[in-house]
Amino acid sequence: MERVCASVHFRSSKRSCEFLQYIVRVTLDGRMDSLKERSIGIDLFGRDSSYEPSSDATVRVRANEVRKRLSSYYASPDGSSELRIDLPTGSYVPRFVPYVAETPRITLPHPGQLALTDRPGTLLAVPSIVPPVNALTLVRPALLALVVCTLLLRHQLENRGDYLRFWDRIFAGRSALVLSVSPQDRLSLASSLYPLVWVAGRYGVDATLQGDSLTGTRQEALASVQVSYAAASGSPTDPRLRWILAASPNGAGAVNSSSQGTIVTLKDNKSVDPGSGGQFDALHGGRATSVALLTIFPEDSATLHVQGTDPEAIRSLLEELTVERNFPSGVVERLDTRHTMQLLMFRDTAGDWHREVSWGGV
Repeated sequence: MERVCASVHFRSSKRSCEFLQYIVRVTLDGRMDSLKERSIGIDLFGRDSSYEPSSDATVRVRANEVRKRLSSYYASPDGSSELRIDLPTGSYVPRFVPYVAETPRITLPHPGQLALTDRPGTLLAVPSIVPPVNALTLVRPALLALVVCTLLLRHQLENRGDYLRFWDRIFAGRSALVLSVSPQDRLSLASSLYPLVWVAGRYGVDATLQGDSLTGTRQEALASVQVSYAAASGSPTDPRLRWILAASPNGAGAVNSSSQGTIVTLKDNKSVDPGSGGQFDALHGGRATSVALLTIFPEDSATLHVQGTDPEAIRSLLEELTVERNFPSGVVERLDTRHTMQLLMFRDTAGDWHREVSWGGV
């Protein structure tokens, strides 16, 4: 990419070079799904949230210009490279194609063709040089590759479907995402909330802290995320809740201390071990060092209740929801008006994160 941008084909167009750098870096970050015309217009060209690609062709025109310049670059002597960047027509996701040098074609004599021998005046028939190849032998590798690609594509589409359906449900018809955080926790949780701000921007929704820049916004146009350090997201006696994460008065069964110094306890309402005092087994056994909990109630599916023992745990949970490849499967099917969903993330003493999903009935 640096060689391409330094070439005479791109030096004269700073905007084309910036466009190429942007789509390549976003692709290498694994965020290909964000390379849509509207997202590029907002992120790269500074358009506001009201930007409509149908009335502004800036992104399409720049993409066509980059395609022409790439074609000219690779057709020049400077374009020899082990890897080529290709931008297919109709797409903003670049492909990285290995460079294959052209080899001279060799024409083999047809069986029965006459050729001169080393003895003057003597002609001999040249036998067949290339043995016949079974057509199935040639096709089999291609068929195998096609099957593998189909399975991989199907898996990616299924995961992408869950991810999009989840956030489409949260943001449907809404224009603002309210991050409800207590004033004393805003500074410590600011970086942990970045994944939510990112996904809101991809959906063209404004993300704002509670009470900031909301003048004139209708209540039904708001989606909300309630974020806190272990403040109970529901009544401890609510039978729909599998887990309760709350401040512990005596520190019994504590998981960790938040940045505010609060001792936190995770209670498992389905625990059958009377000696555990209702604590989550993994935590009671001393295997968890930090915990985050998401709760979505059926009566208000546009509000995400997020609690955690520390900012890192909260960020880890939010990345499960906002990073497409991490999104948990099977969540959307039961996200309805009858079930309460809870997603628990906890880190063990080895530093590995684990996920558990629970559903509570009406």
